[in-house]
Amino acid sequence: MKRARTIHINAMDAALLGAVPPIEALPRPSRVPLSLPQQRLWFLSRRKGGSKADLIYVGLRLRGELDEAALQSALNGVVARHEVLRTTFGVEDGEPFQRIGPADVGLPLKRDDLTAAADVEATLAELMRFEGQGVFDLEAGPLIRTRLARLAEDDHMLLIIMHRMVSDGRSGEILVCELSELYAAAREGRADRLRPLPVQYADYAIWQRGRLAKELLQRQSEYWLRMLDGAPEVLELPTDRPRPAQRDYSGSYVEFVLPERLSAQLKELSQRDGTTLFVTLLAGWALVLARLSGRNELVIGTPRANRTRSEIEGLIGCFARTLPLRIDLSGDPTLETLLERAKAAAPGEQDDQDLPFEQAVELIDPPHKPEVILTWQNNPGESVELPGLELEYVGVGDRVAQHDLALNLSEVGEAICGRLIYPTSLFERSTVERFVSYLQQALSQMAAGPGQRVWSVPLLLAEERRFAVESNPAEEACLQDRGAHELLGAQTERDPKTIAVVYKDQSPSGGELKARATAAAPLACPPQAPPAHSAPRPDTTVMNFIEGPRVVTEGELQASSIMRYHVTKSYREQITNSGYYEQLKYIVEPSFQEFESPGTLDTSGELDNTVFPGFQHKYAQTGLVMATDRCASYCRYCLRKRLVGKDSDEIAADFAQIAQYIRDHSEITNVLITGGDPLVLSTAKLDKMLDRLLPIPHLDSIRFGTKTLAYQLKRFEDPALPALFKRIDEAGKAAVIVTHFDHIGEISVEAEHKVRSLRDLGVQFLNQTVLLAKVNDDPEILAATFAKCHQMGIRPYYLFQARPVKGASHFQVSLRRGIEIARGINQRLSGIQKTFKYIMSHHTGKIEVLDLGADGRIYMRYHQNKSPEKIGKIFSRPHLEGACWLDDLPEDEIQRRP
Repeated sequence: MKRARTIHINAMDAALLGAVPPIEALPRPSRVPLSLPQQRLWFLSRRKGGSKADLIYVGLRLRGELDEAALQSALNGVVARHEVLRTTFGVEDGEPFQRIGPADVGLPLKRDDLTAAADVEATLAELMRFEGQGVFDLEAGPLIRTRLARLAEDDHMLLIIMHRMVSDGRSGEILVCELSELYAAAREGRADRLRPLPVQYADYAIWQRGRLAKELLQRQSEYWLRMLDGAPEVLELPTDRPRPAQRDYSGSYVEFVLPERLSAQLKELSQRDGTTLFVTLLAGWALVLARLSGRNELVIGTPRANRTRSEIEGLIGCFARTLPLRIDLSGDPTLETLLERAKAAAPGEQDDQDLPFEQAVELIDPPHKPEVILTWQNNPGESVELPGLELEYVGVGDRVAQHDLALNLSEVGEAICGRLIYPTSLFERSTVERFVSYLQQALSQMAAGPGQRVWSVPLLLAEERRFAVESNPAEEACLQDRGAHELLGAQTERDPKTIAVVYKDQSPSGGELKARATAAAPLACPPQAPPAHSAPRPDTTVMNFIEGPRVVTEGELQASSIMRYHVTKSYREQITNSGYYEQLKYIVEPSFQEFESPGTLDTSGELDNTVFPGFQHKYAQTGLVMATDRCASYCRYCLRKRLVGKDSDEIAADFAQIAQYIRDHSEITNVLITGGDPLVLSTAKLDKMLDRLLPIPHLDSIRFGTKTLAYQLKRFEDPALPALFKRIDEAGKAAVIVTHFDHIGEISVEAEHKVRSLRDLGVQFLNQTVLLAKVNDDPEILAATFAKCHQMGIRPYYLFQARPVKGASHFQVSLRRGIEIARGINQRLSGIQKTFKYIMSHHTGKIEVLDLGADGRIYMRYHQNKSPEKIGKIFSRPHLEGACWLDDLPEDEIQRRP
């Protein structure tokens, strides 16, 4: 059983941490580096552009006589005091750096007079919405903007928006406190009473970079990778609408207050179990999410202020980070055990260290970036006043949903108050109100009966409970003794709206529901122990497809070779912003067509040519190594659906045995390392492979087949990776990266930069593209893709006919259409760009498709074959309309057989 993990800093780490000097305002380098949180935000912004989620909002309603000159002076004073508010960002040699403006740059205050508006409040709301959509230019700046709306002579709205590169939630509070003092000082004509800042944010960034010595950075990054290894990739909640292709950050919220008695009980429970109120609330939230998603393991994010040093307590800047908490609910634990596991997962004293999760998360992003958040605030902020004004905070940013669900809880007096923020693109308000009801019930059950089992705790709406008691008391009395799948079934029978959300196509009619609920005979429900292997979800699940959500069983998915959706955030953003999303979505998003796609799982005879597990020798000169069964993202047209994403026994287990085979076969001149995608492996593992391969004298080249240049560019920021390729070059062998760009929309500016930098190290690049229906079956698209590859220094060499793989054969175009497309590509390329061959990778060999002759025959030749005498030999078969593969073409008596 997996357990929640806590951070343990060993003696070596402690020594490194203990040697850290204080933060000081020391002489700065010519280029001030970004802090780690800034660096992550920088690369994210470069990939996806600006969005509302990148902003920090401060809204202040000011009632009374406002001194606008004093307000302007105060704003200028805040900017002068904090360098980070006058910082922009530049790039040199591919590396971003901070550029700090002069102290007297000031802060323009944009003014609007709304007093003449017919509906002042509606006009104000529209103005705030409009202002919140504006993006910042990180290189030009400024990264803070203000707007003052006059609603009446004595009523104003001040809106301050900052980019997260220079601010965070705590920074907004600091800004308001200092604005208050500076405003008072300006009105009274005196010097402000703010204490001088000992350091600036730039000093912190330099200190942080120096502090996180390479050894500590590597050790703690490895910790995060271990901690999140095997964690659930996506928490699939029952939504009212399919997830939009392009993320919409528009949000709303449901506010609530827990009853005082329940709040008191939760505090008593926390004290009795020797934990904190936060941990108890975390356990309750985990219970609700597990029951909604059917997951028995969750990753919940919790924001951390990350201001553990006294020198930075009063600084405005980008410090906050989200700590992922991994909660284990497997084995049907009791609520008491769940509380213990939540305690083990919760952040402790040692977590206040500035561990580099911001960097580690990029290596595994997006699957493990928490999309469900819990924020706990038990210390109210400072009371702030502006002289002569009544100040009211306005929650401007509460209409922005950065996550699927964000639960904000706080202790106000003796009560626990909450706000559940949600994206309106996914949820109806009524659905989120139901989630709030489940949370209250979960917490009540924890306080009342900690011995109950997680998957048997009844979670029903208030009206559902009343209806159940009135119509069937026996059923209500024994609900908590029923298994999880039974309980969910009972709940969905009662609530047609719920079942419409979760099982859209199977919801019974209102009459059926009423008949079930009002049956005269009570439901027999004897007490029973939870099953030995308590299932956290029913046999069916909801999966989102391009055509919409669909209820499926695991058996159906396996029978049709359908992989679950798995794609990196960076690739989603790239294709969304490329202008080609309607084509590229078919590469990674599941489709109903996968259920109807016939075929086999080994279309090119790989199993027949396997020498050892993980090594194939089909063509004399080439050895093929299956290094991994994992990819950064899963292609829906994958040729190796039989193993990718599974724990396959076809993966190389004994590399020493493989290397010896290659050494004993001098005809092998090149090795192709593939999978899966070999670049999802650590560089250290790849280096160990090279330890075996490089000493083999007759090896001329080592190829790596990868789509990471499209799927996960962050992989190429590993400083050890260039050294690996340089090592191949210094051994006198060719280092070749075989890219898999299927569409010009997959090629980003950053990918081009990475290719060029690796070419400078002597790395050669080839590209192979799969011809895919609905994706790139257009000669103009493919010609542009190949031309761009040539421009970057990548030589296109294969245009593969899509294979008849079970679950993916719908990607095939007919051979007639493929020939037309290949001809159209060549018509659009220059002579030196015509380097590709239209190839069918058949079990008999690699077949180049040449033409459809006037005699109605398709002409082909073997580009590769196990028998050397067949290579280059032209043969033909009668064309059959709609044929997509060699086996679809009939043989005849005049056929020139290969």
